[in-house]
Amino acid sequence: MTKRVLVYVTLGIAAILIQKFLDDFAAIDMVSPQLIILFVVYLSLREGQLFGMGGGFLVGLLNDSFATHFIGYTSFVGVVAGFVAGFFFKESDVELAAKTFNFAWISAITLAISELAALPIIASGELNYFYVFLKFTVGTTVYTSVFAMIIVFVNGRKSHYV
Repeated sequence: MTKRVLVYVTLGIAAILIQKFLDDFAAIDMVSPQLIILFVVYLSLREGQLFGMGGGFLVGLLNDSFATHFIGYTSFVGVVAGFVAGFFFKESDVELAAKTFNFAWISAITLAISELAALPIIASGELNYFYVFLKFTVGTTVYTSVFAMIIVFVNGRKSHYV
């Protein structure tokens, strides 16, 4: 168990570092892929809902401590993502967590619900909620789903050669 936790901590820190890089260099009109949420979905599919919620909170809090926005936003979205993705946890399918297209669909559903839950925070002070919904909820979900598909393709290919 300790080895798995250390692997998850390493993956979480890597997700935060890559997320910061993508925020700077891959953002399209302030929309960037949410690799932290993909990590939380992976964690929830591998370990369950409670572990995913705790991991989402911790990695979100660590990300918020390095971010320019207010503390608590990413931790809130991480907890919601861990809660939603935990509903898809099956003990018999733990090894297939990021190797099938289910990971991409679960990631898209989880991200859409998480961004909808955070929409009042994102749109505070904005008059056009529909524009904010389209830009951040739909845009972020589609953009992150592309990265989820890349993860599925890479993990699926590795499993064929091992």
